[in-house]
Amino acid sequence: MNLQHADVRRILELLDTAEHLDSLDLRIGDVVLQARKPGAAPTSALPVEALAPTTAPATPAPVPAVTPPPAPAASVTVSSPALAEVPDRMIAIRAPMPGTFYRTPAPTQPPFVEEGQQIEASATLCLIEVMKMFNSVPTPTAGRVHSILVEHGQAVEHEQILMIVDPTDAEAAA
Repeated sequence: MNLQHADVRRILELLDTAEHLDSLDLRIGDVVLQARKPGAAPTSALPVEALAPTTAPATPAPVPAVTPPPAPAASVTVSSPALAEVPDRMIAIRAPMPGTFYRTPAPTQPPFVEEGQQIEASATLCLIEVMKMFNSVPTPTAGRVHSILVEHGQAVEHEQILMIVDPTDAEAAA
């Protein structure tokens, strides 16, 4: 059985909607899928080989001690990109899946949108690439692109805020 892109998306949707499931480790043939919800505690540090069925008991490998990183200084503000604040009456455009963020449809073409640009409902704002598949991210409403929070080519997390759209500008222009 081969794992297709649609299968992976469906598995991730199921993980996202499951209330009591924070992570999933799945092996189908040579493909290993390890998915975690944002903020989920890491599971045991099993090597990928441990996910494969074995006929003899495996000898556990020693797990190295993990030293937590030092706490940030009090003057440094640390915030998750997925939890950025959205101004009142504005809409956060979030990554529908983890992947690579692209502002342009092709390397030699201009960006889909720029900050300050008026946009129509359902306009494509960017692309998210996952496993060589490009997924367009549309806007749910007409308005103006208030801000773009991610750099072209940057890896993004599921539900990370990519852009902020101001729908009130669409109402004022109408």
